[in-house]
Amino acid sequence: MSKDNFFKRFLQRINIFKRSSRPSASPATNKEMLAKLVRMVNDTDEIEISCDDVLDLLDQYVELEARGENVAHLLPLVKKHLERCRDCYEEYEALERVFEATALQN
Repeated sequence: MSKDNFFKRFLQRINIFKRSSRPSASPATNKEMLAKLVRMVNDTDEIEISCDDVLDLLDQYVELEARGENVAHLLPLVKKHLERCRDCYEEYEALERVFEATALQN
């Protein structure tokens, strides 16, 4: 990941932290949110793909997985993103259910 991309993602995460912190929040809550931010920054890899990129590849990912292919080897960045991003993982689960239901009908 380029330095510009790293700092852009870092600033996005800080903005999430700022929006979610409230002046009336307890010091413990602020500490928890800060710890979460630090974990998120620490989990950032040199090379990552965006949610949009993952969603573009999700149908291929599900098909490969259904065929028994090693998706961790073929699409490692997608797999890693799905492990970290709850929203994309939920999209993956929904697409997987649709794919399975379609496969059963055929």
